[in-house]
Amino acid sequence: MNDTERRYKEYLLYCYELASHKYADHPDTEALIQDTVMALVEREWRGEAVESPKGFLSAVMKNLYNGWLRQKYRDRIVYFGTDADEGFDSTDGGNDEADGKNGRDKEYAAVRRELGRLVRIYREVAVRHYIDGESVEKIAHDLGIPVGTVKSRLSGARSRIKEGIKKMEKYDRISYEPKTVSVGIWGSDSYKGEPFSLLNSKIEGNILIAAYEKPISAVGIADAMGIPTAYIEPLADRLVAGELMGRTDGGLYYTRCFIRKHSDEFGNIAAQESLADRFAADVWETVMRSTQPLWERPEFAAMTDKQKATLLLFFMSEILTELTVSASINPDARNTQPPERPNGGRWLATATVFETDEKLGKYDSSGPCHINLSDGVANVSDYQSAFGDTHWVYDRLDTVAKIEEVARFYVSFLVDGVKPHNAALYENAGFFEELHILRRDANGKAVLDIPYMTFDEWFVHWQPAEETAKAALRPLLCGELAQLADKHRNRVPKHVDAYKYYEHVGALGAYEKAQLFAISEKNLMPWHVEIGKTPIIFIRYKK
Repeated sequence: MNDTERRYKEYLLYCYELASHKYADHPDTEALIQDTVMALVEREWRGEAVESPKGFLSAVMKNLYNGWLRQKYRDRIVYFGTDADEGFDSTDGGNDEADGKNGRDKEYAAVRRELGRLVRIYREVAVRHYIDGESVEKIAHDLGIPVGTVKSRLSGARSRIKEGIKKMEKYDRISYEPKTVSVGIWGSDSYKGEPFSLLNSKIEGNILIAAYEKPISAVGIADAMGIPTAYIEPLADRLVAGELMGRTDGGLYYTRCFIRKHSDEFGNIAAQESLADRFAADVWETVMRSTQPLWERPEFAAMTDKQKATLLLFFMSEILTELTVSASINPDARNTQPPERPNGGRWLATATVFETDEKLGKYDSSGPCHINLSDGVANVSDYQSAFGDTHWVYDRLDTVAKIEEVARFYVSFLVDGVKPHNAALYENAGFFEELHILRRDANGKAVLDIPYMTFDEWFVHWQPAEETAKAALRPLLCGELAQLADKHRNRVPKHVDAYKYYEHVGALGAYEKAQLFAISEKNLMPWHVEIGKTPIIFIRYKK
């Protein structure tokens, strides 16, 4: 036996040892061994030097094995080692589980998980090189970066994958107990629906939570949520584009909207209820003095008692909302206005976090949603509250309809030529009757059971009365409201848009509704209010 034959016999034995210890689950180990050795033969036949034959054989067998895995598994699991194994030592020992199929399957799963957690610059080169088999040169050409940069990123990817496998999982509680997040705004949303349209699942809301306290990397968010970075990055980038999030020059993500727990949304409820009880008579007397001269006007006299009560609830709510906001805003932020946003919106957003077992309470509300119809024929103010369900329940309709479509549906009962684009809403008249928004007249015809008046009637007569009542109530209420607000302080990170504006938000979250409840429950108004059956919706329209 000559030296070449002796050398190849040694290589063949080495490959048998390597295959039996690391790749025993391959369906044709003989072919795997032969193909591995033939690769070395072909390399030497072409006159190409091989500095470490055993390392070369190890790398070739690994690549051939991975090629088989890619065909076997559609999700293309691969094993990440070093650039070239420096030889396999059959005396390393090990155990059957670690070297057998089950052990390798666990390792492949761990590697695949860590690959998904890499940030984009490492992930894209690792996938293209190790999964798709692309050369370093091709990757460099396609991405427009130097070959050395590709090699550096591949090295970084391997290091991060190995480190990630060694470490214990860093998943946060939100990875197994995700929070429910609801977004509300001050201002007007964009024509593409931002920011509401940016939260399509629980994932986006929990990304906002993960990046709220301080800027964090995509990997950090992924670790907290237990979701691969590959899935997190495009969602976070979309939140950045929509301006619910931002990104530092170093690539860290941070949340730009104010986040609060639902339990912190209402402040000291008992103190606000006490204040509302004490001022109920004074508030109503002030409102009555400013509006009573208008009760004989035809637009008001023609209303049913329920419509009259609803209009006065709306009237008081508008006043109390403004006084409450002004009393709870940091003086340094009094002139804050919602900034312009992409796609035409002007808004500041608040994300409210609900615990999984939290139930809606007496003071949960939303609005007012002021819907201006595009043709300028009407404005619809829609409040969701315990007084009656409105826009929170529109998704229970038998047909899909946004709040703008529902508003057009309401206005169609008043203005000729205005029709919702979704005619199926008329088939849901019974649903709106159950909400006490529509009723049947003496002839069985569906008519509005909510208050309405023309723009002229409102702006010439009723809005001046609102300003009069507001001016009279301001010195009565704002001092004590401000004292309550001062006792409640939110911790707001400085990277939140208009962070000073939010320092006392929520301190008086129950007061407006508490005051309306107190006036209603004391029967101070001459028209009865039935809680739950008096939805606060008001329409101003052009004849």
